[in-house]
Amino acid sequence: MRCLVCPDTGADYCVFPASFAALLGLDILRMPKNLTSGVGSTANVTYYDSLDIDLGRGIQFHSYVGFTAGMEVHGIGLLGQTGFFDYYNVSFFRSQHRFTIETI
Repeated sequence: MRCLVCPDTGADYCVFPASFAALLGLDILRMPKNLTSGVGSTANVTYYDSLDIDLGRGIQFHSYVGFTAGMEVHGIGLLGQTGFFDYYNVSFFRSQHRFTIETI
């Protein structure tokens, strides 16, 4: 499955819309869950599983990720501190509207 993702220094974990789990053939009702805050709400039920993520250009990693209805309105995934920033250094160039990703 292909989707848009955004590195988010404020996200503790990588998180995706709950509907993405079904598209990946995952059963969220069998996943561990927890209440989380962020993405516009303080009580998001988030379901967790491990995934292999491929961003292209040789950027691949295994991560423990969350799926939550709180992300549905955004329709994209967020790459967070645990599971993404553990593996990569990201430099943001705000004035140029770009960023770079470098292996640690």
